[in-house]
Amino acid sequence: MKITIKPGINKVKISYEGIFNDYFKKNKILETMPSIFSYFPNPFETISNNSDQDFTNHTYEKILSNIKDYYRDINNTFGKHVNNASQKSSKDRLKVIPANGHDRCNYVARYGIANFQIQAVIKFDSRLDYDKLSKAVRLSVESEPVLGCRFVESDPPYWKRIDDVDKIKFCFIEETNNVDDAVSRFLESPLDMDKDPMVKLKLIRSDIYDTLCIKINHSCCDGAGTKEYIQLLSELYSSIDQENSKVNIQPRISGRKDQDKLFSTLGIKNPEIGWNPYLDLPKTIWAFPLKYVKTDSIRFVKCSLTQEQMDLLSKYGKARGASINDLLLTAYYRALFHISRPLYGIPMDISSTIDLRRYLPNQKAESIRNFSGGFNTRIARIRDESFDGTLSRIMQETKKIKNGNAGLQNARGAEFIEKMNFNQISDYFKRTSKFSDIASMYSAFNGNICMPGLSNIGFVSKSPIKFGKSVANEAYILPPVVRAPGILLLAGTYNGILTLISGYYKGSISHKDAYGLVARIKDELVNVCRP
Repeated sequence: MKITIKPGINKVKISYEGIFNDYFKKNKILETMPSIFSYFPNPFETISNNSDQDFTNHTYEKILSNIKDYYRDINNTFGKHVNNASQKSSKDRLKVIPANGHDRCNYVARYGIANFQIQAVIKFDSRLDYDKLSKAVRLSVESEPVLGCRFVESDPPYWKRIDDVDKIKFCFIEETNNVDDAVSRFLESPLDMDKDPMVKLKLIRSDIYDTLCIKINHSCCDGAGTKEYIQLLSELYSSIDQENSKVNIQPRISGRKDQDKLFSTLGIKNPEIGWNPYLDLPKTIWAFPLKYVKTDSIRFVKCSLTQEQMDLLSKYGKARGASINDLLLTAYYRALFHISRPLYGIPMDISSTIDLRRYLPNQKAESIRNFSGGFNTRIARIRDESFDGTLSRIMQETKKIKNGNAGLQNARGAEFIEKMNFNQISDYFKRTSKFSDIASMYSAFNGNICMPGLSNIGFVSKSPIKFGKSVANEAYILPPVVRAPGILLLAGTYNGILTLISGYYKGSISHKDAYGLVARIKDELVNVCRP
């Protein structure tokens, strides 16, 4: 590798001749995907010094071109491996649950993309009965069988029931004088994709009250599914808590009905044919202070808006015809405009998730599952613009997106993925993960950039969460931690309180910078709802 530094103008030019080609040949990467890496010899030709506040002037044009080509070739490579998923008939396949396209995409995230777990924290005003909670958790696995399964990598992949599920311990208890520390340790602990069940819970007990922590594998469940699970657990516990109460369990198994209903409602007969992968991809990246692209220990940063602040924010939005999501996106953009300082007039992307259940007749899936899509908003930075001005432009964007069936491209893509050879997809992500690990050693691939995302799950619960007589006074959901340069912010509301949370890998982003972004978003919202 050759490095040329030109003093005085903060530019570094790096040539990658030799080192990556040797690495690719050794791991047989080029044999599997010959077209992808034709763009890698010099993907970040010019990187400016982090001290230059406007270093994006030097990097945007070349970075964007190579990023787009990189993702284009990923999709082209996948296209070469498309085939019809073979249907196997064997005793091993009996009584199993098919893994849909959304499951498959979230499963391969384990290979260096994200930590594949969604979590929840519920704080009660009193103590729960641990034995009754354990029974409720065990019944929840019978009600939602996928939670008692493991993902089987085959072609096609599927969910297989754990043989010794009755021996699995899903729920634990810990008594402590330091609740915050115990909660943090649980949230930051890893979930073993191969050995752990799909759901794990810990009841953290103090002298006065209990805190329930939930960890669910994102491979089988999304944010909306996590909310459903909290509701299911509440109902089961409350039924057990009532004397002489009989608990009826009706197993719910995910199949094709949800996808079929979605496309039928929208009048689409051949969904995978209309998939355009380029529409899903952000076309810009933001400047952001990263250290290294690592997947080490995880941390979370959290900010909240009080019920009083939310009341004022809601009135502000209603007066302008804006949703809470519009306000969140506006604050997110303004925070990034302040931190990243992109060029004026260049439209910048933020990706958002959307619940595809909105297209179902009753807006509810047949079981707990993954059923989410996404969309990109794109607005430019304008000098000295007010919050109202940014909000107005965001509302124009979201109105167009809503009128165009937001998230439909992801639903089409999931149909396409289901017809692909999963073993080759899995192998591809394993190999690219190795490439990312070696690439992270070189500053040119760190580049102080980020690709931001927003997941607004709305109300964690519209009504108070009750486990028997115990009522939750606080509840929030935490997002999967995405590998840099990705940043995912999750917003959720419970009991009138809006909670903003983002996770990060300790080796990639400093706590100061991670918290600074979330705090800036909160400040943008608070400033417009002052009485």
